Amino acid sequence: MSTTPRPAGERRLRAGTGKLVELWRARELLDQLVRKELKVRYKSSALGFLWSMLTPALMTVVFTVIFTQVVIIEVDDFAAFFIAGYLLWQFFQNSCQGAIHSIVGNGDLVKKVYFPREVLPLSHVLAQLIHLLLALAVISPYLVVTRGIGVLLHLPATLVAIALLTVFTAGVAMWFAATNVVFRDLQELFIVIFLVWFYATPVLYPIALVRDQVGSDALLATALQFNPMTWFVEAFRTPMYGAVVDGIDGVVSSAPTVPSAGNLAIALGWAVVVFIAGYAAFLRRSVTFAKEI
Repeated sequence: MSTTPRPAGERRLRAGTGKLVELWRARELLDQLVRKELKVRYKSSALGFLWSMLTPALMTVVFTVIFTQVVIIEVDDFAAFFIAGYLLWQFFQNSCQGAIHSIVGNGDLVKKVYFPREVLPLSHVLAQLIHLLLALAVISPYLVVTRGIGVLLHLPATLVAIALLTVFTAGVAMWFAATNVVFRDLQELFIVIFLVWFYATPVLYPIALVRDQVGSDALLATALQFNPMTWFVEAFRTPMYGAVVDGIDGVVSSAPTVPSAGNLAIALGWAVVVFIAGYAAFLRRSVTFAKEI
């Protein structure tokens, strides 16, 4: 009895669905890895999580002094503006930084036991997600005082932005983890890549200021809009701080509000495309991890 071969696209879809089911079944392992990551991070620390707030706090102080006293960026409450973007960036960078070593650093485990390899980079993303949510709880009172009650009223929009970035970050993290197995120099280039990416993302400055200074059609303004992190930062900052738009005499900051539908749609598109691409690249290379580590 002959059977008709299934199209290649259908076979790939079934294989991808099967991997997602396998990942779901490994959720307990993922949970244990996340717990382990958090315990290692805060082990023997008297202040625990509060130490993790030291970096964003110091960065906020330094950049606030620089960009309000030396090189002036005229936005209201610069400290609130910066922290509302930097928290999201820190989550993204720390997730990828942990994930890039996740396969190579667990070489013995990968060689001896079979399990969905993707749980290793994803555990770093989820651990950093917990850290982001805790940091958000700590910093929210300050944002409410400086930016108003709208910060709390638009919390659902903030959580949507975090969810979209988590999906995007998972895709990027899996790509870094898989690529680092065959190209170990990537972990050395990581710092440079993310330093450039940080300054190319409107964390320190509003994108409206760039358009105001160089024109909306300038190459620099256009390039910033092709940076996916631009859309995630804007989607997160808008309900936490407010929108920064072009005004008659420069840029103007509004009260916290809901991100535009266009902003969310673009962020959603980046999240889905990058997650699928990163997961596909990870699965394609994962079959040879045990040999290459």
